[in-house]
Amino acid sequence: MKFILALGLALFFSASPVWAASPAASLRTDNLRRYVYLTFANLTGVSRVNYTLVYNTRTNQKGIEGGWKTTSRSRSATRRQILGTCSSGKCVFQSGVRNLQLDVTFTLRRGGTVNVTKSLP
Repeated sequence: MKFILALGLALFFSASPVWAASPAASLRTDNLRRYVYLTFANLTGVSRVNYTLVYNTRTNQKGIEGGWKTTSRSRSATRRQILGTCSSGKCVFQSGVRNLQLDVTFTLRRGGTVNVTKSLP
């Protein structure tokens, strides 16, 4: 009888769906605040990632938008984003970068979205 009960419990738990971790995002800058590194994790249940990064400089506010479709094998992704502009191989970096705010919308394969907001002073 104990064997049948143990077998029944084993079958029940092995057939139960395993809940995937929620998609997540984080950001960090390099020491000089010339680049920001955006990390997106737990993407296996995500079909699309869209993000907006807004930050202040000494003179005004700047923003960056991005996004992409994920593959079914995507687990995580990292983007290195310049905090400035580049043209003809020369870059001009923003000065006084502060108050970075990252807003991410993860579109789920099963439907619906998850929104994540992260910030750095």
